[in-house]
Amino acid sequence: MTKRKLYLALQAAVCMALVVLLSLSAISIYREGSARQAEHPMESIYTPEIIAGRFAPLAPLVIAGLALLIAGLALGVKDENAEWPVKDAESNRDLLIARVARPSEAMLTEQRAQRRLARIGWGLFALCMVPALAYLLNPAHFPEDGLEDMLLSLLRVLLPWTAAGLGALAATSILREKSALREAQAARERLKEERAAGIAAAPSRVEPTRNMAIPRAILIAAAVALILIGVFNGSARDVLYKAITICTECIGLG
Repeated sequence: MTKRKLYLALQAAVCMALVVLLSLSAISIYREGSARQAEHPMESIYTPEIIAGRFAPLAPLVIAGLALLIAGLALGVKDENAEWPVKDAESNRDLLIARVARPSEAMLTEQRAQRRLARIGWGLFALCMVPALAYLLNPAHFPEDGLEDMLLSLLRVLLPWTAAGLGALAATSILREKSALREAQAARERLKEERAAGIAAAPSRVEPTRNMAIPRAILIAAAVALILIGVFNGSARDVLYKAITICTECIGLG
């Protein structure tokens, strides 16, 4: 690993650590402030003293991040590939197989493997979403009071299953990319065989291989389901009531 890559990795690690720690500190301040405000309604959730005391331990990490940023700007360290397009194994594979007159058995095997991996990935994602959807469809999990407890319970249920589903999609996507690389290599060998046999390369005819209809349908169905859940459990009414309350009480309209 070169010094440039080591610097970029260290800078990314510091930034991610800052994001995580700042988020956890903000959540902790809000939860403790809400509990304190429940006992003493006149107290504020956020005070300068509490915020300073909670974020003071993170000051060295913030300073380290700024120092890395300034050092990188001064030394001109940057990712050399940042302005280049992302290397897409599937696009390169499509360009190669479009020139093949007749695909080889190795290419067909990899194509079947990629379709099978796609079905497995989306199937695992759908299975992971079943418990999350069952939780969302139960009105008992969305009481009218106790908003913080409801949100924490929702996160405890949804986050693990969503992470598992996305992990399955990511794993199968990586396997599909490796299969696409093997198919591209098989296409190169097939092109050499066809040239040796005097078979002219087929004209380039790249056709889209990614069908986005299924992801779009899933997102639309999830959005509609969440909207209906919000309407049936009274969340829409609560939002309208809070909006009216803000206008009439906080801003002073009416």
